[in-house]
Amino acid sequence: MKTKIPPPIIALICIAINYLSTYLINPIKFPNIEIIGSLILLFGLITAILAIILFKKTETTINPMTPEQTTTLVTTGIFSRTRNPMYLGLFFVISGTMLFFGSWFGIIILMFFVWYINKFQIIPEEEAIEKLFGDEYREYKKNVRRWI
Repeated sequence: MKTKIPPPIIALICIAINYLSTYLINPIKFPNIEIIGSLILLFGLITAILAIILFKKTETTINPMTPEQTTTLVTTGIFSRTRNPMYLGLFFVISGTMLFFGSWFGIIILMFFVWYINKFQIIPEEEAIEKLFGDEYREYKKNVRRWI
């Protein structure tokens, strides 16, 4: 597989850059921005946790570096709405921290995150999973979007 850096590490780097950027660029300031950011962050955590719970229930791997070890194609629950709820959850976590810290630069960070995860994580994962599950996965891809 072509992946290099685990997605949670990429997300942590993005969050750190969001935080550090507020020392270089004046942070966004408006009422309740920290509360809104915290709620979005919480939503992202819940989204990712729901996906992890389903993976654990089906006893398949949650390791993003080894999708070829997937034993079950999970298509129920949150996976019936998005093919990548863990990455979507990380997107919301980064979005929430962007608002919480008031990082203008966070918009660029989010675009980078989506680009990186698509190119180096999701596409290689999809190739590996399609080899494992064939027509079943192709049908799932037709009916469920990659992100939202």
